[in-house]
Amino acid sequence: MKLTLRHEWRPRPFRSFLSILDLKTGVHLALYFALFNKVAGVYGLIVMFTGGSAAQLSLYIYSVCGLFAYLWGLKAISSEDPDKSTLTAHIFLLDHLIGTLWTAFFGVDWWIYTPHDGKRVTNSPAQVELATGGAAVGHHPTATTEAQRAASALQLWNQEKALSATVIILGWLLKVYFCLLLYSYSYHLRHDTYRSLPLSKPNQPPVEYPNSPELTPGLHDLSDLPSARPSSARHTPMLSGASFTEFVGAHTMRSNGWPEHQDDIETVEEEEAEAFVAHTTASTSGTTRA
Repeated sequence: MKLTLRHEWRPRPFRSFLSILDLKTGVHLALYFALFNKVAGVYGLIVMFTGGSAAQLSLYIYSVCGLFAYLWGLKAISSEDPDKSTLTAHIFLLDHLIGTLWTAFFGVDWWIYTPHDGKRVTNSPAQVELATGGAAVGHHPTATTEAQRAASALQLWNQEKALSATVIILGWLLKVYFCLLLYSYSYHLRHDTYRSLPLSKPNQPPVEYPNSPELTPGLHDLSDLPSARPSSARHTPMLSGASFTEFVGAHTMRSNGWPEHQDDIETVEEEEAEAFVAHTTASTSGTTRA
């Protein structure tokens, strides 16, 4: 038995990005946002040299792999290919789910298991120097007791944890919106409705040539086409046998075949006209004598 939602309950695909931009433009912005996050993972690889945890290192390596996936996705979105666009949406959704798991893991570790007592954690000699306030080079920071430092750190944590949670939640919801945006774009491409959206640019109509035979209705044979040669006073009349022989003889004396320049064409037409006049005059004279 197949379970389906009622038609009025089914979610409607988005028709634009926040009702102000084209849907394709919004998809590009979503992918650029994801690329920015993945590029930050490239710089995070320095944890290999600063003593970061294995969880952090694996996350940054995953970010580098996701960087190449999103570069491919940008090309797929620009090509407006329905199958590739749908695959890009799947990649974005999978990345969001994996990112959610990592966020939950680090969030629980930071909110619950990390003591916010102001104790400094050092992983390198440079961090030791920063933690001691430069005491190694003769600087003597103001001394504070452990209790004072823990109280100050807890106060600061209470002020910032609400803002941190708000930013994380808003970022998570924004990525959910981006996921829906990508699936809406692929939906319109599959149903061939993207170009009919209000903010989408319609396809450019084909260029029409009024004199093109392909666009002229009712012409199915070359005999139906109008003459391509313009009518003029120099149009050559039908040749008789003698004038045609002279015309062929004039043509065979040319090494290049038919004349290629307008001057040659005019010369041939004049020769034809003179031959026709001479033939007509001879025929008239013969008739008069008879």
